[in-house]
Amino acid sequence: MSSIIRNLLALSAVAAVAVAQDPAPKLDAPCADAVVVMARGNNAPYHDWRTFPFVDATCGKLRAEGKTCDYIEVVFPKGGDYCAQIGEGVRNGISQITAFNKKCPCTHLILNGFSQGAWIIGDVLAGPGGCSQITTGLDPTSAPGNAIAAALLWGDVLHEANQPYNVLDGSDLQKNGRPADSLARLNRHASVLRSYCAKGDPICANGDDVEKHLSYFELYTDDASTWAVGKINDASPLCAAPTPTPSASSTVVASSVRHCCIFKRCCFLWRCYFLQCCCFLQCCCFLQCCCFLQCCCFLQCRRSSRLPYISSLRCSLHCSPAIRGYVRSPHQD
Repeated sequence: MSSIIRNLLALSAVAAVAVAQDPAPKLDAPCADAVVVMARGNNAPYHDWRTFPFVDATCGKLRAEGKTCDYIEVVFPKGGDYCAQIGEGVRNGISQITAFNKKCPCTHLILNGFSQGAWIIGDVLAGPGGCSQITTGLDPTSAPGNAIAAALLWGDVLHEANQPYNVLDGSDLQKNGRPADSLARLNRHASVLRSYCAKGDPICANGDDVEKHLSYFELYTDDASTWAVGKINDASPLCAAPTPTPSASSTVVASSVRHCCIFKRCCFLWRCYFLQCCCFLQCCCFLQCCCFLQCCCFLQCRRSSRLPYISSLRCSLHCSPAIRGYVRSPHQD
């Protein structure tokens, strides 16, 4: 663990950019078709210039397709105890993802983490990979885990060799790896996961070329954003589309193809229930009969002995309309 921390601190010194004041993290976003959840690298500022080309490219491609896209950032401190940073990032990441999913249950999520941020995103998915935490990660079969359409790890401190979601020439290399139980939980997300590791990267591949670790987004943003957009497009909807209200014509067509069940009779395009009679385009209730194209009270009608169910009946001048609550429409079962 100490060697990991030394390497990361050295890399953060190489990558450091002088800024007067770090920007505040972006904690919320409107509901959209896709929202990117960003976890930055060690000692990097929020809205890190190194990693944000991925957000810009991904959202740009989605917007070109007519979709909406935004991002939020996982909150964790710069500096201090490394595992304390990891623990706070994982807790905040799970909390932020859960809260956003409750607010926007129909939005698909893209998780993206670089270096230390990749460790955090990995632990959000899989539970602790080396630092003590009380979590087993997000379940991909229930909310909010099922809202994750894509997850990308770049130069992951806990990169595990020879996994089906590994890409680049460091796929078969590793420096640390994950505990077996954590890896098993991470692999539940394999269908939406990519782990970028270049040969020579000192963090994920145990190499000695710092530039390999720092150049991922310069080299592979286009490839990664295209993959992420494809995962968004392939993802199943999280919310059912609203059912359109059927028009009168569609109701008639739908009812005309229904089969009559036992104890029910067909009435042109309608379906009458047992003890109801057919009156042109409606069904009359029990103790009602058909009188000049409307349902009347039984005592105000004279039943035809020849056609007991189909109207050839006459009614008094005070013929009573059918009781509305008992006249069945063609779409009632």
